[in-house]
Amino acid sequence: MPTIGQLTLLVIAVAFFATSGAISLSRFWHERNGARIAAKACGWSGVVLGVIVLLWHNATRGSWLPLGDNFDTLIWLGLLLAVFSFYVQRTKPIIGLDWFTTPIVTLLLLAAAIFGRTQPHEYVSTTWSWVHRVSAYGGALAFFVAGAVGVLYLIVNHRLRDKKLAMAGPNLGSLERLEHVTFTSTTVGFALLTIGAITGFIQLVFKHEHTSMAKIVLTVGVWLVYALVLHSPINPSFRGRKTAMLSVLGVLLMIGVLVIVQLMPAGGSH
Repeated sequence: MPTIGQLTLLVIAVAFFATSGAISLSRFWHERNGARIAAKACGWSGVVLGVIVLLWHNATRGSWLPLGDNFDTLIWLGLLLAVFSFYVQRTKPIIGLDWFTTPIVTLLLLAAAIFGRTQPHEYVSTTWSWVHRVSAYGGALAFFVAGAVGVLYLIVNHRLRDKKLAMAGPNLGSLERLEHVTFTSTTVGFALLTIGAITGFIQLVFKHEHTSMAKIVLTVGVWLVYALVLHSPINPSFRGRKTAMLSVLGVLLMIGVLVIVQLMPAGGSH
């Protein structure tokens, strides 16, 4: 269970990310170089504090293996998403990506503070369970990226349809590139989710573990939604806005799965 000091540092990290997100969003109306630098500074400050919390927490619980409990897992998810977003913006910028990834990072860290404090899970440290958890959470991370870029696609598409909006605000990139990033993230996430779902199902059958029916239904729903997204190139009429909307729907379902996982009693399969 995290200590008061760890929770305090995590809350400060959340404040940095929230500030970074607010500053980034303000650039939608007024593009300023100072705002871009301030957003980066706040974001990286949040990452540094998050890493310090992870190191402190691991030292306290006497284990350096990641994904050791709710607190550790949700912070890892948040920090990896933040670093990935910063990396993309540094190498091949997608203007506006951080507007949607930063709130997700903030929510993941807040969830770590809430669920990590109330009901930490003692995860089974077997190879099979590790494959299941790493693939499941890795898939969730990829879907968060796909959902964020999907929202950007919908905004750009709306602006192009409205000639007045097309002339205002920053350039958010081409529809082709946004669609490509969405499809790539979905491909990676779908592969990882499939591995996570199969390994989880085998554990249920052969280890006689129990899990929430709501989690199974939502997981199947996420899998089906992203299966449709992956098959969109086969049906050209299904590409574009429909694919972006499905990627956003998939993220909402995935968030539901993560919430159910954290609410399940410790010791069960999740």
